Amino acid sequence: MDTPLFLRYIWVMINFRKSEIYKNPNFILGLILFVFFLKGVLLSSAFPIFGGQDESRHYNTIQFLAEPKEKNWKMEKRTDVQQDKDDISTYRYSDEIKQTSLATNTDVLRSEIFNTIAFSSNDIGINESEIKSKPWQPINRITPPDMVYTSQFFHKITALIEKTFSNQDILIRFYLIRIFSVLLGTFAIFLSYLIAKNMGFSPKHSLMLAAIISFQPKFSMYFANINYDVLMIPMFFLFTLAGVLTLKKGLHWKNILLFVFSIAIATLTKGTGYMLIIILLALVAYLIYEKVKLQKKQIRLAVFGLSIFVFLFASLFVYRHFFSISNSFGETISSMGEYVSKTITFGKFLLPSSTYWGNLNWVNSWTLNNATNFIFIIEIAAIVGLGMMLFSKKIKTDFLPEKKYVIFLVSMIVFLQLGIRLVDWNIFNQIGGLKMSTGTPGRYFLPNLAAHIILVFTGLGALLELISRKYKLSVSEEKMLDHSLVISLILMFFFCSYLMFNVIIYRFYL
Repeated sequence: MDTPLFLRYIWVMINFRKSEIYKNPNFILGLILFVFFLKGVLLSSAFPIFGGQDESRHYNTIQFLAEPKEKNWKMEKRTDVQQDKDDISTYRYSDEIKQTSLATNTDVLRSEIFNTIAFSSNDIGINESEIKSKPWQPINRITPPDMVYTSQFFHKITALIEKTFSNQDILIRFYLIRIFSVLLGTFAIFLSYLIAKNMGFSPKHSLMLAAIISFQPKFSMYFANINYDVLMIPMFFLFTLAGVLTLKKGLHWKNILLFVFSIAIATLTKGTGYMLIIILLALVAYLIYEKVKLQKKQIRLAVFGLSIFVFLFASLFVYRHFFSISNSFGETISSMGEYVSKTITFGKFLLPSSTYWGNLNWVNSWTLNNATNFIFIIEIAAIVGLGMMLFSKKIKTDFLPEKKYVIFLVSMIVFLQLGIRLVDWNIFNQIGGLKMSTGTPGRYFLPNLAAHIILVFTGLGALLELISRKYKLSVSEEKMLDHSLVISLILMFFFCSYLMFNVIIYRFYL
């Protein structure tokens, strides 16, 4: 007689608990990655087709690169048609993209923020049968096509997916590329665990930090869409890991390979990657200083002067290469005061928060309106802790990273912020006003999400250590950090879930 299924299930669970595999860090890490991947697939399904940031333009670039090199169809040159952001038919996309947008009813999302997509009356989506019959060709007939022209490395990679599944309909091809984005996000979460662990956090704390990052709402949403940032962000994480390993073990050849690979892919993917070159030079200068700090004063000054010269030369090279300069250098510098006075204010400095943590402006909610205020209070406490850790000798813990790692992560954030502001400043010089501000969207700061979250809890850990010692609390500082990480993970989980079900699905479908 066969054993009932529920008894076999109980037997498996008993043996599972006896094996204690669930306490294994590798098992928990695998579970975190698996949950992130499933969440990403769910989000990629929840977001309407072409519903991501500039997603239609990125996908049109992929389709263009997947086309045959020899264009054996008639091309129409069109530059005089005024594009209407509310009407996708005015864009120079492939017929397949424009017609699919109309057929799926997603074009209505462009014209009004409160528009939603209509449901079909059965289990087959609106016009799904027509879309699957592939009545429209995935080729660009209008030139020049609306696409990404600056950096196409991500698009060339994903064009391979487009070509491989060219016999499938657009729904399969499009969502397969979205799933590829989810895989890149999963890789980034894995890297965040390695960063925390190699900085000196325990495996348990490193796992909780990786889990918190995996539930950061905007990070989860962004990696459910098609955008070249989903390749650049993991490269920033990989560069951060290489920097941490270098500070830990020295400039080993393996770390050099990680630096070269991450910088090469990041710069090929997006111009923001050039900032990694500047950070690497600063890191190398620090390593050289550590080697010669006990040498004679003349040697130290020579090395310091050479480092400054190389750093400034590289900075000027990146600036000249990365930014299009229409004004003279003197005129550009003179505009700095005007730019700072108009854009770098306290209110505008905090403005990216609502889009850094998620789409908090989509619905009117007390929870969302006050979420960033609550996070800001935590960050202020963390900054106080980091300040005490860096400038006070009273804080000595063996469960937090050393100062050199903290300084490195802070420099990552500062240099990226500087790079973003330089781009914004460059545009300010070109257009002569505030018609466009690229420094506002919070998604531009996601490359340093791992550094940001790790720094926050490093600062909180330092502050908790100070409080515990001052008031002679019976609970250990490490245990207090345990509790703060667990509470933060629970809050981040509910925050992400709230945005998924009460904002995204509500916004698009209800």
